[in-house]
Amino acid sequence: MRDERGEGDMKVDETVPVEITDDGAPLRFVWRGVVYGVVSPPERWITRREWWRSAARAPRGGTVDLLELPVWRVDALPLTDGVHRVDGTFDLALDPIRGSWLLLGVFDDRVEQQLFA
Repeated sequence: MRDERGEGDMKVDETVPVEITDDGAPLRFVWRGVVYGVVSPPERWITRREWWRSAARAPRGGTVDLLELPVWRVDALPLTDGVHRVDGTFDLALDPIRGSWLLLGVFDDRVEQQLFA
């Protein structure tokens, strides 16, 4: 998996339904009508929410946990047909305020192969 963002990267920031394993890691998710299956162990880390772009506000006296987003970087393959099928790496985050999952970004392997072939 890539560590640096390059020209094949696409920032998304869309809410997506995610099916998780017993330990809370993403197993499958749906993005733009396509079901994706995770094909490698997820890499997990914490990032900060872009609070200045969000309409949702943390309650006064809230904890720093509301500003942090747990993120899983996963390699995934499309399991169903669709117009926008991507075979690549995805950053999925669990939004602690809304209790929903966000697709933060996509690293498209096809674009990367074209750029560095």
